Amino acid sequence: MDKYSVEDRRIILQQEMQSFIGSVNAKVKSEFTEELKNSLIESLLDGTVFAIVDSLKDLQRMRETQLYDNRQQRLVELQTVPDLEEQMRLIDVNIVRELDKIVAEQQNTLSRAGVPNFHTTKDENEIVLQMEIIRFIMTVINKHM
Repeated sequence: MDKYSVEDRRIILQQEMQSFIGSVNAKVKSEFTEELKNSLIESLLDGTVFAIVDSLKDLQRMRETQLYDNRQQRLVELQTVPDLEEQMRLIDVNIVRELDKIVAEQQNTLSRAGVPNFHTTKDENEIVLQMEIIRFIMTVINKHM
């Protein structure tokens, strides 16, 4: 989107927002207030947030692959232990904790980048809204970057 003027970017983002809002469920749609939509568009104008979200996506994919590979390796190593199920349950609990840390890091990064409604939270409703905000950003990246 760098090739467009700031005003053209704003218009494109407003159009994308209108289209996007039609795709979200009614409960989440009500959370997308005019203030949130305008703040989100403003936070995206300089393009920095797009680069940050793209990096976070790559980093998350890499970390998830690493967690999966480590789990598979531990599964092979533990095949002979009598309490395999319990050991794997503990490994899975640790993986979930790691994923929670990743979410918190991403929330913090996006908060510091000025993306509205981002802060560290475990509240499911807030996380759903944050996920929809990221989905909007990814939609714009996929269409215009």
